[in-house]
Formats: sequence, C-alpha cells, structure tokens
Amino acid sequence: MDAVIIGNPNSGRAGDPERLKRYAEMLRSRGADVEVWNTDRPDHATELAALAGDKLVIAAGGDGTVNEVVNGLSREATLGILPLGTANVMARELGLPLKPEAACERILAGRESRIDVGVATNHEGVERRFTCMAGLGFDAHVVNEVTPLLKRYLKWLAFPLAALKVYLEGDLPKLHVVHEDTTYVTQFAIVANGQYYGGDFRVAEDAALATGKLEVVLVDRVGRLLRADILTRILAKKPLDRSMRSFSAEKLRAGSPGTQVPVQLDGEIWGRLPMSFRIEPNALKVVR
Repeated sequence: MDAVIIGNPNSGRAGDPERLKRYAEMLRSRGADVEVWNTDRPDHATELAALAGDKLVIAAGGDGTVNEVVNGLSREATLGILPLGTANVMARELGLPLKPEAACERILAGRESRIDVGVATNHEGVERRFTCMAGLGFDAHVVNEVTPLLKRYLKWLAFPLAALKVYLEGDLPKLHVVHEDTTYVTQFAIVANGQYYGGDFRVAEDAALATGKLEVVLVDRVGRLLRADILTRILAKKPLDRSMRSFSAEKLRAGSPGTQVPVQLDGEIWGRLPMSFRIEPNALKVVR
C-alpha cells in the first residue's frame, strides 16, 4: 500500500503534532508505505491531494479536511479517512469506526468502492465538490457563527447553540429552488448526497452515496416556532424528508433575489447564491 496522510497536526482532535506520525507508524507496522503531508493554511489539503497521483490519500481531520482533499483528488486516487473532527459525517456515511486507531485498521482491511459526489457551481462558473451535503440559508448562517475556538471548547454543543442564536434572530429570506420546470419557495434547503447531517442526525432518508441523484429537502418556517411533528423528528434524530417537501434531482439551481444568502458545503462556507448543483456519479473511490 502506497499512501499519504494529509492533515493539520495542530488543529482539532489532531492537536498533538506527533499524533499523525503515530498513525502513520501504525500503518507502516502492517506493511504500508506511508508519508505524512502536513497542511498549514486553508485549501492546502487540496493542493497536496492533487500531487498524490493514484495513491491512497488519507484525510486526517473532520469533514472540512475531507472536502479539501476530495477537491484535489484525481479519479485514480483512493480516499481513506481518519476521523478527527467534531461531526465526522462522511465517516459515518461510509460506516467507518470513529476511533482513529480502529479507522487505521479499517484502512488496511477495508474494501474499495466508488461513490457519487455533488458539485456546486457559483455564478462565476467556479466549481467545488461536496461529499455529504450543501446547506442553503439557515445552516450556512449557523456554520458562520461557529468559530474554531468554539468548536474546540464546546465540541458537538457548538452547533446547536449557534443554531439557537440564528433561529432567535428572526425570519430568513426566501429561497427559490428550481428543479426542471418547478420553482420551490422555502427558507432553508439541504442538498444531500448522503443521509447524515451534523453528526448522526439523518436529514434525508432516501439519500445514499451511490444513487446517481441528490436528495433535496426543503425546510420551511425556520424563523418562527417549528411544527411539533418536525421538532419531534429532530429530537428523535429521524429523517426529515417524510415530514417536509423533498425531491430527488440530478441537477438544480437556487437563488434568493435581492439578498445575500450563504451556502455551506460539507460544513464549510463556500460562497453565496445564486448557485447550481449537480451529481457526479461514481466519481470518487473510497475505502469503507
């Protein structure tokens, strides 16, 4: 096995500068030829992944790190994940162990498969891939509120507390989500490539990583009290797309006329509407 580990040794659960080296040693002890490539700035992981050729590239970090790596990988490369983040949504989607030591064992013994990725395109024609989801409106505002410091000290509590703050600030602007000949008006939309969202909460029951389609969930009435049935499903961590409008799509576009609405991809802010989204089937080889 010829592999590289890409991650920031000074951030998150990987805050011990020696930790990535220890994981590399675990893999080497089982016969793998592994290098550690450290990142030191935003999008550095994308640059490094592009240099990896057809190697196994192990993203050591959270979903933001995985997203950066995926955006640099060639079609011939294989993605492995060492889950060191807060939510680790992509690791959950793939059924990976969330303890890094067990994840190393899975990297060595797991099977390879191909999955779909989503692609977002902004109004300037710039594209970016996402593996889990794109969030339009409400949750992008939440992501904007959660600083690295807040995540480090509050861990999983950082996001619900930020969500409550955004929720209490009042109504959000309307979004126009266009699929084929139909325009949907909503306050918050999730464009999902997988089921999980923000941890082990499932937002889209019919979404999967290899369906060739995105699952779009439309969340209304964000800025005032949620209906009791929706709140119950959130607390029970059950899928929302049976309680709300949803549809499957190979491509769609979204805008919010006259307002600046942010978009998050895999838990990181990436631009503002208008934006289009499409599925790229079987685009990524992964270890699971």
